Amino acid sequence: MNSCKFLLLLAILAGWGCSANQPGENNSRSTPTETAPRLDPYSAPLYPAQNKAEAKDFEVQRVNGESFQLSRQKGKVVLLNIWATWCTPCHEETPEFVDLYTEYRDQGLEILGVSIDEQGMSVVKPFMEKYEVNYPIVIDSKDIIMDKYGPTMGIPTTYIIGRDGSLRYFAVGAVTLKELEPRIQELLEDS
Repeated sequence: MNSCKFLLLLAILAGWGCSANQPGENNSRSTPTETAPRLDPYSAPLYPAQNKAEAKDFEVQRVNGESFQLSRQKGKVVLLNIWATWCTPCHEETPEFVDLYTEYRDQGLEILGVSIDEQGMSVVKPFMEKYEVNYPIVIDSKDIIMDKYGPTMGIPTTYIIGRDGSLRYFAVGAVTLKELEPRIQELLEDS
């Protein structure tokens, strides 16, 4: 087991991963940064970037065989979601990502789902079919993305990248549509 996956497993066992925050729960252990104003108490909090930072570029092969390179997405708002099929909150947020992508892809939203499932397509394909996933999915079996965006404190972890290619928000835990949609709309309006 490589060190990244070991750290991820350790974080999950420590209680960080694969759970959504409940209303009234203290979120101070998640990160030392300030959160964006909460719109949904059932959503994981979104943390705005404190400084402008360029998102780290990568190129991967999607499950449909096509290439996806982050730097080619400049001009779009990119939601990068690291997830796994064994993660219950990932099952909860996926239908909302499907709805978000349906509503905003023609306005410049791109979503990339990054599966960290070691079993690969044998578990990812049924998941995609169950939720009728309509956005690009990659299986990060070579840790290409996790080497740049991990190790995460838990699964799911979501990054939102602005049209200029800079990191704008991140969240650890399931993020709801109610929490995401106004931020996505604002970033899509930002030219």
